[in-house]
Amino acid sequence: MTLFADLQRLDGWLCMVLCAVLSAQVLAESRPDPAAVVAHRQESLAYAAGLQAYLYGYPVVDYYRVMRDQTTLGRDPKGVYAPLNEIVFQRGLATPGGLYAGRGPNSSTLYFTAWLDVSTEPLQVSVPDTAGRYYVLTWADMYSEVQHTGRRTTGTSAQRLLVVGPDWQGTVPDGVHLVRLRTHHGYLLGRMLVESDADLAEASALMRQIRLAGGSRTLDTDELPAAEDLRSLAFFAYLNRFLRENPRLPQEAQLMAQLNQVGIGPATQFDADALPNGLRRGLQRAVADGHRILADSALAAPAYTGWSVLSKETYGSYGFDYLRRATVEYHGFLGNQPEETVYLSALTDAAGVPLDGRHRYEVVFEPDTLPPVAAFWALNVYDARTVDLIPNTAGRYAVTDVMPDLKRRPDGAVVVWLQQQPPEEPDVNWLPVHAGPLFVTLRFFQPESEVLSGVYTPPPIVPLP
Repeated sequence: MTLFADLQRLDGWLCMVLCAVLSAQVLAESRPDPAAVVAHRQESLAYAAGLQAYLYGYPVVDYYRVMRDQTTLGRDPKGVYAPLNEIVFQRGLATPGGLYAGRGPNSSTLYFTAWLDVSTEPLQVSVPDTAGRYYVLTWADMYSEVQHTGRRTTGTSAQRLLVVGPDWQGTVPDGVHLVRLRTHHGYLLGRMLVESDADLAEASALMRQIRLAGGSRTLDTDELPAAEDLRSLAFFAYLNRFLRENPRLPQEAQLMAQLNQVGIGPATQFDADALPNGLRRGLQRAVADGHRILADSALAAPAYTGWSVLSKETYGSYGFDYLRRATVEYHGFLGNQPEETVYLSALTDAAGVPLDGRHRYEVVFEPDTLPPVAAFWALNVYDARTVDLIPNTAGRYAVTDVMPDLKRRPDGAVVVWLQQQPPEEPDVNWLPVHAGPLFVTLRFFQPESEVLSGVYTPPPIVPLP
């Protein structure tokens, strides 16, 4: 019995040994190449970090793309051109097919723009006394983070500004307002109110008294990105150079460390040709998916019956919400802080039926429902297919509370009709439309607290018989 038991135990041990040997052989034969394991790991890490980097850096690379177009003579498709630190002044208000066609343009203010280089020297800015007239200077860094000077923040008296980069150290002269950008380059978008055609010359003259002087011009615009670079690995080359040359927020150190691990971050020098295959595949996927996320973001926007509501998401100052910042940049280039402007829009009437110029509509702002603003409000209607103003023989594209021919009922209410023919009623304001799909936007300049809190709701858009 003892011998038999010993033999059984021996056989069992031999079986275990044999099974282990056979299993090792099978594993050895099926085990993936270690290089493939490393490549898969690199691809996964590069994709994760690269997608974050794409959303984080999209405004940066896109701003430099537009800077290249608008500071190179003949390159911008709309004809905008000025060297760095020089202002481009809009000659007239927005009209159908004009400079801002396709972007639902505001037709109540003149625009002026400039690309800024404060990498080594500050800019000195002078603004005339506008005697209460609304204007705003929106200063954006290359992340599309904005700050405002003008009527709401610094008043309308004559003033001087000093615009500096993130590393500037100096003394601000008495009576001068400091604007510090987080990046060495930036963008100025200005607006000046025009109350009527008769007011255009005076508003234009005031606008053209705004002056920029100084600054630096250390940028070679030939080395800036083109549109196709936002959809290739070249995106990371431009972002990497920016990160090496500009400071980041202290709270972004961990993100930068992740970008460093895949060759994008500020402690590395990005070289697309030297990338291992795994890193290359991951970063290529990140660019493709990042661009698709931004392109498809409008499909995730909420649908409204009648007027939209004030977005709970941020504009102009985004903190660490990189997706939101990139989405706003992709669809609109720049967002004002809501304290400066709020826009509400409608694609349908109050019953949810899409707006169409083959029908007639009425909006009645009763005395207690007039848009609450500290500056002015404006109601525009657009072609929903082209996102542009609608041509009309009257040359009227907005109803505003500052236009001299605004009509009011005896009780103070403002009635607006949207229709193809001018109304015969003497106390009705007309917004001309065409026979096709429409959308309407109500703009609040310096909105009051009721707008910012979401308490105010515009009156309904009601079909007329």
